[in-house]
Amino acid sequence: MAGENQSCLIRKISYYLDLTDDEKKLLSRLEETGRDLKRDEILVEEAGPLKDMYIVGRGWLYTYTHTMDGRRQIFEVHFPGDIVGASQAPFERSAYGVAAATDAHVCPFPKSSLNEIFVRSAGLTALFYTFAVLDHATIMDRLRATGRMGAAERVLLVLLQCLARLRITNPDMQDGLEMPLRQELIGDMVGLSNISVSHAVKELSETGLIERDGRYISFPNLDRARSLTDFSDRFYSIDTAWFPRRWQAP
Repeated sequence: MAGENQSCLIRKISYYLDLTDDEKKLLSRLEETGRDLKRDEILVEEAGPLKDMYIVGRGWLYTYTHTMDGRRQIFEVHFPGDIVGASQAPFERSAYGVAAATDAHVCPFPKSSLNEIFVRSAGLTALFYTFAVLDHATIMDRLRATGRMGAAERVLLVLLQCLARLRITNPDMQDGLEMPLRQELIGDMVGLSNISVSHAVKELSETGLIERDGRYISFPNLDRARSLTDFSDRFYSIDTAWFPRRWQAP
């Protein structure tokens, strides 16, 4: 079983809620088994059976589909601490595929494992619902960017979203990140070709919006980058005032 100090899921959720010992135990049970993935390995097939969800313990994954003409469209990127498949829980078969963007480690658990959490912790139930809504909001932000922004701003938005998500489980991160996503993956997130992504990254570097050192990307002026993309950090602060009171043992 994953220890509490090693659990990315518990670190992520603890960012938003002060977890009780009972809630930590409930979450730890979801990480009792693990599976390693190689980069590009498919975890969930499009239209495949959907009995399990997955917690990302290490590496990055992405959710995708293919259009009628065979092009790939990426909807979400999943980071350590994320629960993959939560947005598809109501379905018996997966509407989207899931693949590894990097070498990764995931913890699979059956969807039915959420039953006890939903019964025993109203706070966790509300937070899991909130995560699904937040994921939807970040997808809508990218769709809006695709419709009204140039290539450089679209790529910049992806970088800012990745930085914001990583900071939830890595609060000591500075204004930069190691970017393992290949250009083709970034392009499939915002409707750009590999060449367009390459030109966009070059433009962002030349205008001083990013600095590159190998795969490490930093933001010399984070406020300016956020302003240019109308960036909203959906995950940094959420309203928990409406969350129901915690379950109390009789």
